[in-house]
Amino acid sequence: MNLRNIEAFLAIGEAGSFTSAAKRLDKTQSAISQAVRQLENELGVTLIDRSTRHISFTPAGDLLRSHAVHLVEDVNKLTSMVREQSKARVSQLRIGLVDSFATAVGPALIRSMLAEAVNLHMWSELTPRLGTALLEKRADIIVANDTFDTETHLTRYELLREPFVLLLPADMQRDGEVPDLAALSRARPMVRYEPLSLMGAQIDAQCHRLNVRPTRRVSVDSTEKLIAAVAAGIGWSICTPLSLLRSREYAGAIRVLPFPGDRFFRRLFMVSRRGELDELVQRLAALSCVTLAGLVKAELRTLLPDIQAQIWVADRASLGPS
Repeated sequence: MNLRNIEAFLAIGEAGSFTSAAKRLDKTQSAISQAVRQLENELGVTLIDRSTRHISFTPAGDLLRSHAVHLVEDVNKLTSMVREQSKARVSQLRIGLVDSFATAVGPALIRSMLAEAVNLHMWSELTPRLGTALLEKRADIIVANDTFDTETHLTRYELLREPFVLLLPADMQRDGEVPDLAALSRARPMVRYEPLSLMGAQIDAQCHRLNVRPTRRVSVDSTEKLIAAVAAGIGWSICTPLSLLRSREYAGAIRVLPFPGDRFFRRLFMVSRRGELDELVQRLAALSCVTLAGLVKAELRTLLPDIQAQIWVADRASLGPS
């Protein structure tokens, strides 16, 4: 049996249709259909019931599917092991990052990756879209705010845990007291992340638990725009210390305070498909933690001396896959 045909067959089951499978594998729908036909001809059986509107596997198809998943995982793991043993570079490496991590650690990762991959593609995106790209095999590694723990075939490394902080224009609350969040939400607009953002959803949920309901909201699609809006006096916001590394030019125009109320945290994870690039991902996770620890001890200690101690970065002892 041709392994690529098996991968096409499995993608149909995972994606739910020939069209979605073709998109996931970056192939045409006719190529996916041909791959399944070839597989059926090789085996002399029908694998997919084409008489139904929705994808339905025959008993033979169910049997192949249950065993082929492990077969493909084993082949991918073997490929990775052989490559690691020979120190060969991968032909292409695709890494998606949330924007705050891309700014803080991205350059260090790029330098490291130049020795690991012939062609490197790195981009920033919101966590839900990064997860979709990884599951659809359009990304090899992602760093995101979510574990995607319902997906059992993924490997995860927790890199960072940091508290959310309150962000105000510099001309507000000069008396040094942390403002009442409910009163602030009535007086000024809240600048927030767009609804699709996982951080935005986490912040909204915390505000809801505290019965804080801003009367006016301004939604933006990136941390850079959020900080710029607060610096311009448009309103207040909630973000995280790592995100503030994008705000160096706004240092005199914003104030950062501990979050008023119960603390809550953003967690960052490096996630990949298990068995494909395991040793490489482990090295990248370790490198990321070293870089993050340096940022916390240097820049964030200067920028946020009262908050820096609340930031946790994994070290060699605590860094491990899950």
